[in-house]
Amino acid sequence: MGNGGRAKSNFPRRRMLMWIRALAGVLVAAAVQVGNAPLASASAPALCDQIGGQWNGQYCHASVTSDRRAVREINIAIPAEVDDPVMGAALTEYLATLMNNWRKFGQGMAQHSWGDANFQIFQHGNIRTVVFHETYNSESTGRLEGPAINDAYRTFSFNQATGQRVQLADVVDVAAIPTLGAPFIQAALDQALPPHQPNTYPFIAERWTPDKVFSGGYKAWALTPDELILYLPDYPVARDTPIDFTPGAYQWSMNGGTVQPRIPLSALAPALRPGLG
Repeated sequence: MGNGGRAKSNFPRRRMLMWIRALAGVLVAAAVQVGNAPLASASAPALCDQIGGQWNGQYCHASVTSDRRAVREINIAIPAEVDDPVMGAALTEYLATLMNNWRKFGQGMAQHSWGDANFQIFQHGNIRTVVFHETYNSESTGRLEGPAINDAYRTFSFNQATGQRVQLADVVDVAAIPTLGAPFIQAALDQALPPHQPNTYPFIAERWTPDKVFSGGYKAWALTPDELILYLPDYPVARDTPIDFTPGAYQWSMNGGTVQPRIPLSALAPALRPGLG
């Protein structure tokens, strides 16, 4: 674990940035239990073996062939924190669930597909955050040429001193973020793909507050030594809510992590919880 704001990274060798205008409706990491007994925290190779994969030194790999002979290749990076006495159980459950869900999804595919999961680790004082970035493809639809490429972000923050999981509300008054972080949120919206005119729908701040669907409710976040990072939304969103039924109106979907504001903690200072300045 590095200090001073350096993040350990294991992000994809084939990172794809593709704009999603239609979604196949895959919900990754649903609450599916693997087996009947909970999995114990284990080293990366041992955990990979427990969840039915083959460890290749970097990824836990699995290959699933559907009844229609479509192959799904799965590669999941496993952080050393699966052995951590504080974080290990939550990370192990998540990774086991992810592998199980991607296997099940692959069994129904008609086309070859893949799913990659990579991670970054951030540290702020006693708070450690593991950010998982899931990249996966699903069946093509009538509105897309080829398969849809989806991204999702799952984050886990724990206080290493107390052993407690940390929620965003434990860090900052969430309701204050849109106001105090406004210039940084708008900058991230302006930079988001696809290229667009700044401050135009749907990349306008009022559609990305924590009560709006495109924000994902600020579920995915990370705390660095001097910033709060938001991954908006946390998983693909099919359309804005409420739906605009104006004839000819374009219905926007949003890929996971399309907008990633990095808000300095100094800007959030009035709303930070004690001890987090």
